[in-house]
Amino acid sequence: MPYCRSTLRQDDALPRIAGTDDPTGTSPGRSIAPRPGHQAGITGLRGVAVTAVVAYHLGALPGGFVGVDLFFVLSGYLITGLLLADLPDGRRPLLRWWGARIRRLTPAVAVVVAAVLVVFATRSGITLDAVATLTWWQNWHLVAQGTDYWSASPSPLRHAWSLSIEEQFYLVWPVVTVGLVLAAGRSAASRRLVGLVALAGAVASFAWAAHLALATQPDLSRIYFGTDTRAGALLLGCVGAAWTVGRARLHADRVARWLWPLALVVLGVVAATGSPERRSTYTVVLPLVAVASLTTVVAVTDRGPLAGTMSWRPLQWLGERSYAIYLWSWPVQVLCEERRPDWSPWLVAAVTVAVSLPLASASLRLIESPLRRGIGWASGPSVRRAAWAAGAVVVVLAGAWAARSTVVTEREVLAEEFEPLPDPVAIEAPATAEPATADGPDDATPPAAPPTTCVAVPPAPSVPVFAGDGTSYDPSTVAEGSDPQAPPPTTDATCGAPRRVLVVGDSTGRGAANGIKRLGRPDLAVWDRTRLGCGLVSDDVECGDWRTLWPAAVAEVDPDVVVVHLGVSEDVVRGDDPPFLSPESGAARRAAMVEAIRLLGARGARVVWTGPAVPLESGRFFCGGERSDSPCDPEWVAAWNRDLTEAAGAAGATTLDVGAWVQARGQIAGDRPDGLHLSGPALDDQARWIVERFP
Repeated sequence: MPYCRSTLRQDDALPRIAGTDDPTGTSPGRSIAPRPGHQAGITGLRGVAVTAVVAYHLGALPGGFVGVDLFFVLSGYLITGLLLADLPDGRRPLLRWWGARIRRLTPAVAVVVAAVLVVFATRSGITLDAVATLTWWQNWHLVAQGTDYWSASPSPLRHAWSLSIEEQFYLVWPVVTVGLVLAAGRSAASRRLVGLVALAGAVASFAWAAHLALATQPDLSRIYFGTDTRAGALLLGCVGAAWTVGRARLHADRVARWLWPLALVVLGVVAATGSPERRSTYTVVLPLVAVASLTTVVAVTDRGPLAGTMSWRPLQWLGERSYAIYLWSWPVQVLCEERRPDWSPWLVAAVTVAVSLPLASASLRLIESPLRRGIGWASGPSVRRAAWAAGAVVVVLAGAWAARSTVVTEREVLAEEFEPLPDPVAIEAPATAEPATADGPDDATPPAAPPTTCVAVPPAPSVPVFAGDGTSYDPSTVAEGSDPQAPPPTTDATCGAPRRVLVVGDSTGRGAANGIKRLGRPDLAVWDRTRLGCGLVSDDVECGDWRTLWPAAVAEVDPDVVVVHLGVSEDVVRGDDPPFLSPESGAARRAAMVEAIRLLGARGARVVWTGPAVPLESGRFFCGGERSDSPCDPEWVAAWNRDLTEAAGAAGATTLDVGAWVQARGQIAGDRPDGLHLSGPALDDQARWIVERFP
């Protein structure tokens, strides 16, 4: 989604004219540091960051999520600078400070939430997403849901996770800063104390994230969403603000002048090659990105070539609207992908940008600036109060309307179809008497055989029919049903010993397993041991080692047939793979396939291995946004299928060409809503086609 995918914005890092806007609401004269004014370099840097994040969402920049961390560093740097310049050292000043944050952030996000509730009213769970977004705990809501950041059916408000982290930071950090400054007696040492505490917090956050990432089976989405695991970048920005004042500022500028080119190289390399799905991202990459971001921030606040570059007018325009661009771009993208699944990624990107930029500009001019500064139509206090009240009513009414809907969209149906279904319920076959043998006593019993099962499932309901937006889909057809506890009275003799079918593979295999189960055939018992995102890969961290997992599944199930259903895998060998189309790479794939077939058939099971189809143009999301030199490349798919045919012939497996089946079926709207996974009638038809060809 992959993520996904990602986030952003940054609080009062928005441009302002020095001295004209006091965001804290505190009086002057309580400063222990100079008050930061508007700096064009910061504004331009925000423009770069939001561009990277939007490009990441659109699948055009694999590591563009680093823009989020750049915003985190910017927020910590700017907010700490404002706090030290105008210390809100009392109950009322703190309340005014928090009130300024609400006035700055809430109007724009409330308008977006109201629009999302109206446009996505049929999406189940959208109201709770809206509440979590407006009350700034969306990141923990996603963690509690067990949401995978790279899921195929993302919420149009999922991107609010980063805003929630920043708001939680704004709630706590001012209190901490005030306490530290007062404890140090408002002396110059107070800045050093603030910086020291922030540094300790940043180190602790980075270390905690690394600890979680190094677990045996790390939950990378939990690390990605967590406030505790992402606060390091915010706190490192605080360190920069506390320790770059006065003479220390001169030293920091000198260091930044030398290091900013290296910092930009680090950020550029990570943006071009990074991935939030690697554990190394949380152990090494994000701390390094935070340090590089801080170096860049210090450099753009100094007079020099980088600050001049960031003053470029287009970057200034984007930076001034960065908050609204981020708010609008993700829901617009999700809307395009859900309502127009046949659009290419480039068309989705073009429409997303073309719609989001005008909306962001209107948001800044008509909503954010008037309500924050009390200008234009919002110049009167009574008008502003009426606007806040009207906005609250609209959001509540839209939320109440959306909360009544239980209709699912095509994307939600697809996600539901890839939820793992329970194993068949074991029904032990009646014991049969064994004749005594000369090698044992009369009461000797044979070794216990695995229990047989009889899956007595009613015939599958009529296949769902989509109406473009999913409004005509009956959600009961994807409701999870329980397995029978006993065979039905009409079951024939063969039902006592159904064929035991084991399915292994990736998310496409998950769909195949669920499709076979949905057939409701009493002569088949299906066990699903697929792992989403995990094919024939050598990575034993996120996916585990198939050389261990697949034989364990065979020993557990003792199948009659094993179905291997997965897409093209790049990392077949441990270490660096040779070029995919090279003879060395083909030989490695064939050797791995032969090994897999022999492991899966070690107990006598017949192995059926499906060759993948080429993903549609809209399926490039699953290939890092790339069509060529990726698993979405037709040449790669053809090479994989040739290797599979040769390996299966050598090891005695059956191969099925899904690509040829899809081509013969023709392009039917809704068959592959996300460009890769079969859904609805196509999933059921593929299941019948596979089962009919079991050896």
